Amino acid sequence: MAVHLLGIRHHGPGSAWHVRAALEAIKPSIILVEGPPEGEAVLKWMADEGMKPPVALLAYVPDDPQRAVFYPFAEFSPEWQAIRYGLERKIPVRFMDMPLVHKLAVQEVEAGMQERPMAVEETEPAAEETQANDVDDDFPMEFIARNPISYLAEAAGFEDAEEWWEQQFEMTRQPTEVFQAILEAMSALRSALPATTDLTELQREAFMRRAIKAAERDLYADIVVVCGAWHVPALHVMPKQKDDDALLKGLPKTKVEATWIPWTSDRLAFASGYGAGVNSPGWYKHCWHAGQDDGTLWLAHVAGIFRKHKIDVSSAHVIEAVRLANALAALRDRHRAGLSELNEATQTVMCMGDSILMQIVWRDLIVGNEMGAIPDGTPQVPLQRDLDQQIRSLRLKVTNEDRPLGLDLREESGLQKSILLHRLLVLEVKWGRTQYASGKGTFKEEWNLCWKPELTIQLLEKAPWGNTVETACNHYLAHLASTITRLDEITALAQRALPAELHDGIQKVMQRMDVLASSTHDNASLMAAFIPLVQVRKYGNVRGTDVDTIALILESIFYRMIASLPISCTGIDEDTAAVMAAKIREVHQAVALLDDAEILEAWVATLAQVPGIDLAAPLIQGTCCKILYDAHHLDAEATAIAFSKALSQGNVPEYSAAWLEGFLKDAATVLVLDDAIWDMTNAWVAELPLEVFQAVVPLLRRTFAVYNTIEKRKIAEKVKHGQPGGSKVVVIAGFDAERAASVLPILEQLMGL
Repeated sequence: MAVHLLGIRHHGPGSAWHVRAALEAIKPSIILVEGPPEGEAVLKWMADEGMKPPVALLAYVPDDPQRAVFYPFAEFSPEWQAIRYGLERKIPVRFMDMPLVHKLAVQEVEAGMQERPMAVEETEPAAEETQANDVDDDFPMEFIARNPISYLAEAAGFEDAEEWWEQQFEMTRQPTEVFQAILEAMSALRSALPATTDLTELQREAFMRRAIKAAERDLYADIVVVCGAWHVPALHVMPKQKDDDALLKGLPKTKVEATWIPWTSDRLAFASGYGAGVNSPGWYKHCWHAGQDDGTLWLAHVAGIFRKHKIDVSSAHVIEAVRLANALAALRDRHRAGLSELNEATQTVMCMGDSILMQIVWRDLIVGNEMGAIPDGTPQVPLQRDLDQQIRSLRLKVTNEDRPLGLDLREESGLQKSILLHRLLVLEVKWGRTQYASGKGTFKEEWNLCWKPELTIQLLEKAPWGNTVETACNHYLAHLASTITRLDEITALAQRALPAELHDGIQKVMQRMDVLASSTHDNASLMAAFIPLVQVRKYGNVRGTDVDTIALILESIFYRMIASLPISCTGIDEDTAAVMAAKIREVHQAVALLDDAEILEAWVATLAQVPGIDLAAPLIQGTCCKILYDAHHLDAEATAIAFSKALSQGNVPEYSAAWLEGFLKDAATVLVLDDAIWDMTNAWVAELPLEVFQAVVPLLRRTFAVYNTIEKRKIAEKVKHGQPGGSKVVVIAGFDAERAASVLPILEQLMGL
């Protein structure tokens, strides 16, 4: 009976090759792999032809899916190759790490989901532990325990641990004795460090030893153990059984379920969060499939990437880059060019020294954009199964790259795709993001789709709300509505939910909206709620949505809003006045969009009251006058009277400047084309005493700062060529005034006047 310890670096193609070679030589009777025992039930799916790495084993607490762990696998992962070897030859394969029923029970629940990848970096020594005297101060114990390769690379004279490991293992086919060398190196490191006091780490290694002893009791002759190199010394020298039993006594438990999900290359490249911490998964995949490449094949792939992006690269570039990369390797006393040399050659020869272009190579090739796949029938929660069925039925493509999708809601296929994407947004699963659509957007939607692995967790979180997407949405929507206490928030929720066609959930939202509308008296909240409801009422019928209830609530909100609007404009400071003025402009646009004569008439009548209120903020008074002027509810004479009153010498300059800002905000065209307004504004500015002018310049600058360069230039030209008391009149020979006047109404409409 023999135990063979194969210490590996996770997601290393060299380690994968060495493991595979060792398995062929040993021909084990059982294989033990560092991983959660809960995953053993789904290992059989790895033998299915539909399983395409990268994939991840996902284990989670059913009642709290945020408490979850990912165990990513790539084709070049040593664990993947070991498990596939065992499945292909009908050899028993067991996971031997600390069971997640214990680990997740004691793990602190943090705000977001944290990954605990199956990697060397899993060790977490206690922060208070000190460094050993014979360990370099640049490498504290915590760092060495997480990444012992870095310390070994430093000892070998390499600045980059990736390069050292690549040269020693990924690009070199070593005999099986390499695992003995790894054992000796890790043993030396661990002996030079204080013994870890991290309880979870000690318990993990105790469970690994327990798994080895269980295999021995089952009388397996040749036991192969595949684990992170750091753990090998702890499994080589077995402590007393009672010591391990004491470590593992009385551990709490929780329920855990496991399944497979597709993974992505960019997630493999992350050193934290959801990733597994390898810098170059695309390069490692190349090393796995073309381990003897001298750089020619890799640089041919690089050239292909550049050509795909319309960057001219010839065969001569590839040949020169190969020569340069191998020359660099020779100068550095390396037997073959690695990724570092190939990148330097690429930048020098193909990019003409430009490092910007290397970002394309890094993204598309060194990291890659590969997304794995799992077989049909893989265990899934009902909600996830329903979503997958709808995705297939609607012929949507799941990819980890940004993919635009245009939908025509008049077509049944486009409408159903839109409904599904909007339902996922209700569930806070943001597979799609809405984009600007040309036109009014009534019958069109533009989306950008991109699936990320973490969306699976977000979907699992909603599994308790229902077994189908529609059911879960209705229940979750009702739950959200019951927790909202602000009217503007419930109307925003209604706006988001209505395109999702959720009849039951929308009824709960409407009921909650009615309750909040009847109890809300804050005008700002009423205005914020009114604007999205107008959008819903205006475009709701495009989808066949019943908006009668919304119309009733909208009218109720509107009349309460206009009843309190005049008084809400008084006794407020400058910042509040600016917010209120912006809201008034937004509401006016919404009222115009609504195209309801009765509501428009009531709104205009309310705005007409504001300029006559002495205590109303001048900024708001000017805003209301401008809106009434644009809508032709104030004629030239009435506007002139309002200007004269606002810009009267009897007013303080700050009052007049604020009023002018309200009227002229985003109104450069009016200032340029309307001679009456120009003359009144120009006369007021011209008559200001120097000291007063200097005091109001900041206010005037704020008014004119929003104008674009062309508008400012036209205003400056008008000032330059203008005459005292009026604009310069230019007489054109043969000018037909009557014919010119006939186009003015159309011109005013086009210019928004």
